[in-house]
Amino acid sequence: MLNIDQDRMEQIIQEAFDRVSGNRRWQTAIVKANRQIEENPYMHFDGSALLILSDSGEIYSANGSCQCRAYQEGFPCWHRAASRLVQCYNEILHE
Repeated sequence: MLNIDQDRMEQIIQEAFDRVSGNRRWQTAIVKANRQIEENPYMHFDGSALLILSDSGEIYSANGSCQCRAYQEGFPCWHRAASRLVQCYNEILHE
């Protein structure tokens, strides 16, 4: 399980929403990613990708790409959104 400070993550999520303003699919992906970061104990950031045991039972390695169906069909996926949120979170921690 990821050890995340919720106040710091809320700031990152707001910044993410600002960047995708008007893109409903990415906004939905960000919301689901945030929920999964809070609730899914089966996530590990290896420094370049977020490894995720998804609700589907599949394990995904997400960074700029993903192996999930949404990504394969050209849509935003919550796995990539979660990976980016965690990456941004870690960058702030190490500034």
